[in-house]
Amino acid sequence: MQSLLGVMWLSKLMLFTDICQRFNELNVKLQGTNKTIIVMIDLIRAYEAKLHVFRNDIITRNYKYFPNLKKNINDLDIHEKPGEETNTEEFIFVIDSSIIEFPARFSEFKELSETLKFIMYPDMTSFDKLNLSQFDWLEIEEFEMQLIDFQPSSIRIQKFIETRKELELIETENLTSNICKNTNNKIL
Repeated sequence: MQSLLGVMWLSKLMLFTDICQRFNELNVKLQGTNKTIIVMIDLIRAYEAKLHVFRNDIITRNYKYFPNLKKNINDLDIHEKPGEETNTEEFIFVIDSSIIEFPARFSEFKELSETLKFIMYPDMTSFDKLNLSQFDWLEIEEFEMQLIDFQPSSIRIQKFIETRKELELIETENLTSNICKNTNNKIL
């Protein structure tokens, strides 16, 4: 019984090691220079989606995204393997807790989401979804009226579209540069 508890404890440790590694990867991506808030929100949203993939990986017991856990389970002989159903349920509980807690931690980002979308896509954002109180610091009189005047302006919209294309090109170049750096580091 004692060895079974040790095996279960080690499996849980391996799961937490893998989860912490995934959180650390996100943390590293969120740090550094040249990251816009929009890129950070996209990274957070992507991670939220990954949590569901991690959950399915645990349910299917493939452990594709949990290499330490997978190695630990594969290294056990048939007599040492704990009740997989019990461990799987505990592992799913951990992932489910992360799925619930993660969005709560980043709720402020979600609140800013429509505002940021407006900043990037003022020509496509609906005013009824926009929280104008987030712009109070600008101290612009009749801000709503100015926004309404702005939105149908073809010239301004075209300028925003051109600027957006330039920003997307810069972002793509930064992404490509980072991929090349990472590839070179792995090769070396």
